[in-house]
Amino acid sequence: MNHSKLPSFALCFWLTTALFGCEPPAPGPQGDSHTNWLRTCNTDDECGGLSCLCGVCTARCSAEDACSVAPGSSCLPATHAGSVALCAGQAAPHSGMCLPTCSTSGDCATGQACVAGACQPTAAPNASVSIDTTQSLQRLTGFGATVGYAEDQIATYSDQAALNQAMFAGLGLDVLRFRNRYTDASEPPLQAAADIVASAASSLGRAPLVLLGSWSPPANLKQNGNTFCSDPATCTLTTTASGSFDYAGLAAHWQSSLEAYARVGVQPDYIGIQNNPDWSPSGGASLEACKFLPREGTENVFVGGVGKPIQYPGYDRALAAIVGALAELPTRPRILAPELSRIVGASDYMSRLDAATVDAVAHHMYGADPNALDLASLKELAQLGTDMQVPLFQTEMQADGFGTALLIHHSLVEGGASMYLQTALVGPLSGPAINPTALIGLEDERMVLQDPYFAMSHFARFTDPGWSRVAADTSTPGLLSSAWLSPSRDALTIVLVNAGTDALNIALDLGAEQVRAAKLRRTTFDGPERFADLGEWAATSTVSLPPRSLATVVIEE
Repeated sequence: MNHSKLPSFALCFWLTTALFGCEPPAPGPQGDSHTNWLRTCNTDDECGGLSCLCGVCTARCSAEDACSVAPGSSCLPATHAGSVALCAGQAAPHSGMCLPTCSTSGDCATGQACVAGACQPTAAPNASVSIDTTQSLQRLTGFGATVGYAEDQIATYSDQAALNQAMFAGLGLDVLRFRNRYTDASEPPLQAAADIVASAASSLGRAPLVLLGSWSPPANLKQNGNTFCSDPATCTLTTTASGSFDYAGLAAHWQSSLEAYARVGVQPDYIGIQNNPDWSPSGGASLEACKFLPREGTENVFVGGVGKPIQYPGYDRALAAIVGALAELPTRPRILAPELSRIVGASDYMSRLDAATVDAVAHHMYGADPNALDLASLKELAQLGTDMQVPLFQTEMQADGFGTALLIHHSLVEGGASMYLQTALVGPLSGPAINPTALIGLEDERMVLQDPYFAMSHFARFTDPGWSRVAADTSTPGLLSSAWLSPSRDALTIVLVNAGTDALNIALDLGAEQVRAAKLRRTTFDGPERFADLGEWAATSTVSLPPRSLATVVIEE
């Protein structure tokens, strides 16, 4: 979270009026002789000789024809943040428009607000959100992403300072999830992981939370002799000479892995023993995997259209063996399980485990449509975490920008998650492995903050681990809201998402909370705005939210 102090906002109280031929105008924006200036409108006919641009009466302008009709105004180009904000996150419909510039809402007339450096009319509310900070819900563990296969790509990027700024201080990332790269045959260069963790700690001013997961056991512990699988029948744990699954070998591998990571200074806070244990590649795909059933048994698998019973190891026995081996370590990481590929099925695995050995219920959301999520199953997951009295983590999912915003919201609110991780922290910008759902695109000397980055920023930048979600009730279908309160109760972050089809002007009811200062940021995915700083926000103002957009109100109390 960016903890810089926000300036106190002033009340809107005056706007001087300047006439043609006067002495130099007083400081601040000036009006003109048009009584319809900066009034809301639908057509040019309502503006008395002015133009109706983006719903307000103003004047078109260009560098050659500045704002003589509106002394004290400036000709703001269509790309200016104030023009874009006035036009609901879209580029203005003309090359420029005349708007009074401002620093605070006190520079604007009564009924106007300073938004992204330009005065605009305050819209009447058509929706509301009520915040109740006395009703505390789950505590936040953090937001983050999987490093996965990108450690070397991150370590060799040419501008490390810019990349670190984007990943940590800029995004507010709290959690790093690594793929276990250790093998029994040799130790690969694990130092890249240690360097990334150190960079995060330096940028954040605190250590990040570190998760270590397994995409596959090493090749010598796989039936197919390879970490990658294409045949579900052999995509699982190897057996010993006696024909039993090699749980002891898997446990020894994890003990050696953690000892190797500790030697380079990385001690994971949590480990997951197998990523997507309910899944193996099919249809000719070749990916790292290893399948486990909730308990050892047989499952009918179709290979080449023919069903075949396949014996699979039990996740319960694998976890028990690993937990036993880790007891010998000086520092034992916490355990998250079962990290299934889907929202459903976790209870089948968890019911077979010793609950005392599991510190977090983790899951993924593959197969889920962000626009039509299975909210009932998310609520069942939340109840599972409540029943076990452990936090719920969503540790791997990907979507486009707005889809990511929806997934994060529903995971936190209906799913009760304390953690949300994007599938990929960084990804290539071109080629067959291009990944627009990664938070950051990297290629040669190029770095691109992609749409999911901005979606996560709205939740992650102005919250920290330990913050509590508090009640946030909305008045309108399609308006999604969550609110987060700092442990010292001196800061409140509200995230609003418009998943509907109509533009919303949202009034916030903060109850008895007193606002000392507040800032507003907005992203409009159908326009150019990305985490745009719209300036100060007053408790008497509304939050304008076009469809497919989200906003964050950052409040100091």
